[in-house]
Amino acid sequence: MAVNGHNHAGMWVFPRAEEMTRDVTGKTFAVPQNVAIALVLSGVLLVLGFIGFIARSVDDGFGDHGPWGYYAAIFSFLFMITGAAPLAAVAFRFTKSHWRRPLSRVSELFSVVSIFTVLMFIPLMLVLPSIKNPGSGEDQLEIRRTIWFEGPIGSPHVWDVLGVSFLALLGLFILWLSATPDMAEARLTATGFRRKLYGLLAGHWYGTKRQWNTQKAGLAMLGAFYFMLLIYVQFIIVTDYAMSLVPGWKDSILPPLYSVTSFQSSLGLILVVLFILRRWGGYREYIGIAPFWSASKILLGLTLLWTYHLFAFFITYWYGRMEVEQNIIKYFLVESYGGLFAANFFFGFVTPFLILLWNPVRKTAWGPALAGLSAVVAAFLFNLRMLVGAFNAGDIYNIGLEAVPPAAWPDVWDVFMVLGGLGLAALVYLAATRVIPVLSLWEVKEGAKYQRMDTLIRGRYLVLAKPE
Repeated sequence: MAVNGHNHAGMWVFPRAEEMTRDVTGKTFAVPQNVAIALVLSGVLLVLGFIGFIARSVDDGFGDHGPWGYYAAIFSFLFMITGAAPLAAVAFRFTKSHWRRPLSRVSELFSVVSIFTVLMFIPLMLVLPSIKNPGSGEDQLEIRRTIWFEGPIGSPHVWDVLGVSFLALLGLFILWLSATPDMAEARLTATGFRRKLYGLLAGHWYGTKRQWNTQKAGLAMLGAFYFMLLIYVQFIIVTDYAMSLVPGWKDSILPPLYSVTSFQSSLGLILVVLFILRRWGGYREYIGIAPFWSASKILLGLTLLWTYHLFAFFITYWYGRMEVEQNIIKYFLVESYGGLFAANFFFGFVTPFLILLWNPVRKTAWGPALAGLSAVVAAFLFNLRMLVGAFNAGDIYNIGLEAVPPAAWPDVWDVFMVLGGLGLAALVYLAATRVIPVLSLWEVKEGAKYQRMDTLIRGRYLVLAKPE
């Protein structure tokens, strides 16, 4: 397969496979000063988060869900991004994209963060109101409108936590299966804790043809199940912890809007991490411009898709003209959270669209990364607007939203919990990169064997083999 190579230098990289393992493994085992500083700062933020959580528990307890709106928002933000991030490796393996090799492990490592999002989810189950109003009579229909009406065995708590837990477990299995060849090779040079860990996790791997075929089949099967389970869990999170807490909110557009937001922001965060690794992490010779250039086209499509769903969300309620629908629009889009919505729209559509509209900008490392950072900020604002608004919308057992509630702004404990959630994700991810190589060695080395640059007449072309 020949791909036109009229691109500037650095679009494609040609690493030496024999030197890659030693170099990348050395970077993994080392803790440079900038990484140490980032770990310390992340730890400080995590401590602040613990302080905010304990103070909120002591001040308000778990009887009322309103004070926990910002905690729910930071959980949803972390779940939204870290839950969808492994899907990038899964999807691009399905399509056999050559350019995705440097970003596969970057996306899979976010599965480690999902362990802690499961722990963050437990307090939310405690504050989630019951389906029926405990103070109402048997003849009254005061219920919280949820998909779990009269559900089985303790729903929604049982099925919610099972979904979040199984998704995290499935992501860890994908990471383990993908990283096994790299850990098996690294155990030959590792010492101490790492050597024991690699021996435990990859002791069965010897690189036989049967093992490689089993690994590829396993990644394909686990990836398919991961995608299906991800959409299901995203659906129950956004319906149970957002829509069902707003009286009279019945919307079929919000769940797909939530999913598209997660796809856009997770791909954006992956590009940001790739840029940091390429610019400051010492991985320039392994990460060319091709991953940014190719992923930017997908990010542009997701940006347009996000805007379409946002328009569908708005126009349905605007055209309906029912009082409860108008109040929901005013609450989330115009009045109470109008400023957050304007910022959400600016960072979610305007900024990435204007950046990714130009092909010369897409063919850089900084352009797609900057658009990705904007998408991450937009996802953060989206969760603040939706989750905080839902948790503070008033009496959930009312028939509908009779008035437009005021916005709920954070206090110092809310700020601490939000910062703590961000610090937790950064700390866990950075620590994981010191144990598991942030670059998928076997995939990058495989790609290096399938590519070379060649000249045809006056043009330089990438010659790419496709063994499958």
